[in-house]
Parts: sequence; C-alpha cells; structure tokens
Amino acid sequence: METFSEFDHCVIAVDDLKLALHFYGKVLAEILGDCQIHDISMLSTDEIAQAKQLADRRAKRQQEEVRVGAERAGGGYTATSNTGVMFGEALIPIFLYTDHVQDPPPEQLRGTPRLGFPVTLEQMAKATDVLCRYRIPFEGPIDHPAPCPDAQSLYFKDPSSNFVELSVPRT
Repeated sequence: METFSEFDHCVIAVDDLKLALHFYGKVLAEILGDCQIHDISMLSTDEIAQAKQLADRRAKRQQEEVRVGAERAGGGYTATSNTGVMFGEALIPIFLYTDHVQDPPPEQLRGTPRLGFPVTLEQMAKATDVLCRYRIPFEGPIDHPAPCPDAQSLYFKDPSSNFVELSVPRT
C-alpha cells in the first residue's frame, strides 16, 4: 500500500480573495514553499446571482431527495469568483462566500473543519517566526503524546477565519 505526504485538494470559502491569496500565496508559502497561484476568475454580479439561484434550486431538490430517502448529492458552495493555490501537487481552490457565515470568536484558534499540513521541525520553527512577523495569532507548537500520529501541532486561522494546522508527523 502506497503512502502519501500530500493531499489531492481541499476547497475553502473566503470573504476576500486578495487577502486569501496574500495569506496562502505569500505567508503560508514562506513556511511550506513550492507555491503556485492560479489566476482569479471573477464573475459578474449577474453571474453570481444566477449561480445563487441555481444553488437554491439544487438545495430544494436535495431536501426533497432526502425527504424521500434518496442520497443527498452535491456541494456546499456555489460557483463564484475564485482562485487557488498549489503546494506541490496539492490544490486548494479558494471561493468567495455567497452567504454570510458566522465567524468563530477571534480568540478561538483551534476548530473544525481545518486545513492541516504536514511540516518538518525546521518548517515548524520557521512558522512561528513567519506568523509573528505577519502578526497572525497562533497557538503552539503543542506537543502531542504517543500514540497520536503527530508529534507537534501549531494552530491559527486564515483572514476568513478558516482553521489551519501545521503538524510534525511522529517518526
């Protein structure tokens, strides 16, 4: 059985594409390295409204399918202005929120769902320096006792309050 050191992709929603690109394409790239930024795909207000209407119709249809016992299909975000970053082969598509989402309290730095990245001890040390320089609040590094697969973790949030974790795998 093959093991992986990276994930394939993860989709996140943000409330500001420029801030998200700065965070993922600059700040996080300083820690993880090997980052490629995708072009921003901007939709017009009419296109966003049409996408929202389609998503609403899809949600109603899905509710009906659930009511009759069918498997619920589909996503949780709609086609809106988007961009993305790649770390190695791992893609993180970044979509603009279409609805208001309640942010966690500012002091809450750990939560779910969260985007987790495996890092080396050297990257973990660099992460604390980079986060301090950019004045991004963080919690850790926190040591985890065995049998936890991670020896150490560092927790913080992106500018849209998405939770992020850097972890050093236990050897």
